[in-house]
Amino acid sequence: MTYSDRERDPAAPMASVAVRSGPRRTRAEVSGEIDGDNCGEVREALSAALDASTTGLDVGLSALTFCDSSALHLLLDLHHTAATTGKTLVLHAPRPQFTRLLDFTGTASVFAIHTPPAHPSDPHDGHYTVMGGDATGPVHRRPHAIDHDDEH
Repeated sequence: MTYSDRERDPAAPMASVAVRSGPRRTRAEVSGEIDGDNCGEVREALSAALDASTTGLDVGLSALTFCDSSALHLLLDLHHTAATTGKTLVLHAPRPQFTRLLDFTGTASVFAIHTPPAHPSDPHDGHYTVMGGDATGPVHRRPHAIDHDDEH
């Protein structure tokens, strides 16, 4: 499933969400720009992807070129929905601009964030430390392991 705002309104900021379902988790790659004008459509696509998953949603952000507070609010809402339905939300490869937004707003500790290794010879062998919290208690930083071979 792919959605592009340009198909609806050529003047609107362009955002697309490409969704790929796995046996237990769903992967959504978000690209382009998310702002108040197109956030509703992106929200619909990501919410549907989360609903379709068994254990959670992996959101790829490496191609997200711009977002404002509406995108952050969307992801916070998705995190809450995932937590209340027994699923997880993991953000993958966010760009530095997005991680600065998370740091600035104090929301980085809410999310599980997966950052790929800087070099292919990384000794982690597919397992990376991510930081995050959950909705069951106070927000805190704790390591998590993400194993993509078992999740997709």
